[in-house]
Amino acid sequence: MIILGSGSDEPIAKKTVNVLEQMEITYDLRVASAHRTHERLKDIVTNCSSEVEVFITIAGLAAHLPGVVASLTTKPVISVPAEGKIGGFDALLSSTEMDLGTPVATMGIDRGDNAAWLACQIIACNDENLRKKLKTNRAKYNAKMDSDEETLISNIAGSHYNRTQRVEQEREKVTKTLEIPSDNRVLIVSASYANMKIVHNITQTLNMLNIPNTYKVISATRDPDKLAKYISDVDDQIDIYIAVSNLSTVLSGAIVSHTTKPVIGVPCSGKMMGIKSLLSMVEMPPGVPTATMGIDAGENGALFAARILSIYDENIVNALIEYNKTLHRNNYYE
Repeated sequence: MIILGSGSDEPIAKKTVNVLEQMEITYDLRVASAHRTHERLKDIVTNCSSEVEVFITIAGLAAHLPGVVASLTTKPVISVPAEGKIGGFDALLSSTEMDLGTPVATMGIDRGDNAAWLACQIIACNDENLRKKLKTNRAKYNAKMDSDEETLISNIAGSHYNRTQRVEQEREKVTKTLEIPSDNRVLIVSASYANMKIVHNITQTLNMLNIPNTYKVISATRDPDKLAKYISDVDDQIDIYIAVSNLSTVLSGAIVSHTTKPVIGVPCSGKMMGIKSLLSMVEMPPGVPTATMGIDAGENGALFAARILSIYDENIVNALIEYNKTLHRNNYYE
């Protein structure tokens, strides 16, 4: 279900619809404001059919829409922050920096297309045909690059243009195979041991929800071949990846480039308060989304993974409900 905070967000919603039409995914379109028509929004989310697997929200300015929707459901909620007074940065931060218990997967500003691609990846966790279509679509990018390259050369190449000769080089092969327990569906990858506190929060939350998981420390810049090999080893088994990284967060983008499974990104604080990490993770190009959480929000990353898996697992739904009850318990009175 696509929910717009205002009819003025139609151009962004059109990007979302175009992808869903291309992938032949059924969808609904609604307009409701979290502030001006709260009861209308509550009714839409609370009483929608169980056929709705993912909510996509589009809103600018304060952008409270995705958070309100997330508070009313255990289904995955994807946010598309719309460009506004300060270039959409207000809506972006409002979407990512959510309270514990109400995770929102935030896309880049105005990236309605990536919201649809992420929704497809989520649905494909339980739809093999859709998974195959996603892989086929990803493979088409090579043909597009070839076409773009030919056009570029035709348009701007001058008399000194010289095509470099291909010389085959042997890269050192990674021989080790990544093996993980057969019941694991979530793989957590950290860029360095400096992020272990956040990784611990993720694993602890997943364990509380009885979701088996594995984590590895792999650098996308120091060990790119190892990362590619390990993802290839487990991609048919894993449903969801969680990338934990700081600095320029190359890790999340690298994982996305090797899989069509949902990738949840958890940016970590550091220099510039983690904002550079957040921006480089969330502002992905079309077709390769990262479901970005708030800075250091490892628990919400785990909870969003649980929301994805809960679509077809009632036990995880109940675990999420019980988990959220503990967050709202007032220890002074209970």
